[in-house]
Amino acid sequence: MRILLSWLREFVEIPFEPRKLQADLTSIGLSVEAVTSSGSDWLLDVEVTTNRPDCLSHYGVAREIAAAYRTTIRPLKFEVQESAEAASERVSIEISDSSLCARYCGRIVEGVRVGPSPEWLARRLEAIGQRPINNIADITNYVLMELGHPLHAFDFDRIQDRRIIVRRARAGELLQTLDGIERRLTANDLVIADAARPVALAGVMGGQNSEISPQTRVVLLESAWFDPVSVRRTAKSQGLHTEASHRFERGADIGMAPVALDRAAAMVAELSGGKVLRGRLDVYPAPQNREAIVLRQSEIARVLGTEIAPSEVERILVALGFAVEAAAAGWCAQPPSFRLDVRREVDLIEEVARQFGYDRLPARVRSVSPRLERDVEREKILALSRLLTGLGYREIIPSSMVDPKDNALFTNRPPVALANPLSQDASVLRSTSLVSMASVLAFNTDRGQKDLSFFELGKTYEARANAHPAEHRVLALGLTGNRRPPSVHEPAREAKFFDLKGDVESVLELFELPELRFEEERCLAYEEGLAGRFVSGTTVLAALGRLKPDIQRRFKIRAEAWLAEIDLDQLLAFPLKQPMLRPFSRFPTVERDLSLVVPMGLPYRRIAEAIARLGIEEIYSVEPLERKAAAELPAGLVPEGHASLFLHVTFQSLTRTLTGDEVDEAAGKIYSALESLGVRLRA
Repeated sequence: MRILLSWLREFVEIPFEPRKLQADLTSIGLSVEAVTSSGSDWLLDVEVTTNRPDCLSHYGVAREIAAAYRTTIRPLKFEVQESAEAASERVSIEISDSSLCARYCGRIVEGVRVGPSPEWLARRLEAIGQRPINNIADITNYVLMELGHPLHAFDFDRIQDRRIIVRRARAGELLQTLDGIERRLTANDLVIADAARPVALAGVMGGQNSEISPQTRVVLLESAWFDPVSVRRTAKSQGLHTEASHRFERGADIGMAPVALDRAAAMVAELSGGKVLRGRLDVYPAPQNREAIVLRQSEIARVLGTEIAPSEVERILVALGFAVEAAAAGWCAQPPSFRLDVRREVDLIEEVARQFGYDRLPARVRSVSPRLERDVEREKILALSRLLTGLGYREIIPSSMVDPKDNALFTNRPPVALANPLSQDASVLRSTSLVSMASVLAFNTDRGQKDLSFFELGKTYEARANAHPAEHRVLALGLTGNRRPPSVHEPAREAKFFDLKGDVESVLELFELPELRFEEERCLAYEEGLAGRFVSGTTVLAALGRLKPDIQRRFKIRAEAWLAEIDLDQLLAFPLKQPMLRPFSRFPTVERDLSLVVPMGLPYRRIAEAIARLGIEEIYSVEPLERKAAAELPAGLVPEGHASLFLHVTFQSLTRTLTGDEVDEAAGKIYSALESLGVRLRA
């Protein structure tokens, strides 16, 4: 915000030159980006943080300077000369939704002459970047920059039935704003209306149907308080950002509304030759009272690490506008209406600290009792990250806000709708991480990156009826392009299902998982027959598969895309596997090849489980080397509906050399165990 030094000096004595003022304001939290000369004046470019809307004015900055320089701020000097006629007899004001408009004040000035502003007023507005329009509009802008409270002026003769109604817009209602754009309103928009139609977007911009013109003779001045969320939503949905909305969005001072109105009315009467009708209309259905905050001297010392004199604490708070009363072991401080950011004791301590001076606080190292606690969950997450980076994956951190239409392509779980979305493309919190992974793959392939391996440790959110949304931690994997790039030694190899399956298995292998098995999966986003899931007991830990071609085309991913989502909450509930030492045997191995005929629908998992249940210690390993369906073999070799499976079994003992009879006996047990599954030896 641009601040004129001469304007500041109307409210507070500043004994120092502008560069010193720049440093002092910055030290109390109002960062001055630049100080430049403006003719015989000086212009300060002040960076005001979003939590300090009270400093978006010359008067607000002057208050901070007065506290810092141990002086007093001069009171506002103006007097409203009123006529005998009462304003309440000329207009009525009604608030239909007090949750969005807590206060609405109005004054009528009649007999005005609309024309150019005086040179001094126009010059001040131009210096701070405001374009002079006419004396009425310029006065509302001037008071805004002086006191920080937005105002609006209506041509009173264009207000139908002399009624002002603050209400929600009707869906589809139209309003042409002062920028000349006709806007279609929704029921979420708050408007100022007369008896027939809207005449302004509340807190954002006025309408052309009631704007001040050279023919205006009676002016209705508005000063109100509007809900910050409502103004922010309307401004964003309409693509508008004004000086008024900038302040209302951050929280205007409800107590300043009548003061700013009277200041503007006095100036309009003085500079336009009008007269102010008697009485200020002030509709304030539920006056707001701030609760006092207890501030303890001991807490100041604990937080800041030093004792500050009680007289200094009181001086600072009173200078900043707080009403302070002594209390047991401290004070009760009543926050002023313009300090919406002060709600807790620690907020008061921050006010004391920044005015006292952070550079005056001693540098101390607090003693902390030594305590080392093992963070087991963090160890698990770090183990996952190390494993995946070792497998060639790169971590991504995408946004959790997605398009609901894209989210619905991947899951039926309802996402969480945002009350104030940035756009349609980011209007819900995702209920699956797959939508984000697909978007990241698409983003990178669009920019010429072909061979991609990504992982994300993130969260998903699921809407629930009559309850808070559910939050889940997930681990997502994404592959596309080549698993192995081409070289002079070997050609490229595209990423396939078993590449992703192997990586998911490697992740699961880190944990002690009972009864882990792999099953076929059916998913909205995965191509049928190329999807599966890992289950431990009755818990589904992971699902993976190839992205359906139609979804792939929607995201414009050129190569096959393989995605996986792992339930991180469930996975982290299991302990990490402890390293186990398996000694090498000094005795020779014996290898046997088993050529089997298996039913086509029999998964290999059941064969491996049947062999494991035998509990034969001498079985060192079982490896499936080849599987061919009947159609791939000579006629009659394997019956229809069956396949040939070639198993390589290695036997070895840690204590002795196995005999042929022992190996034959173990092989016979394997044959017997597999017969119950419909498996037999191939002739």
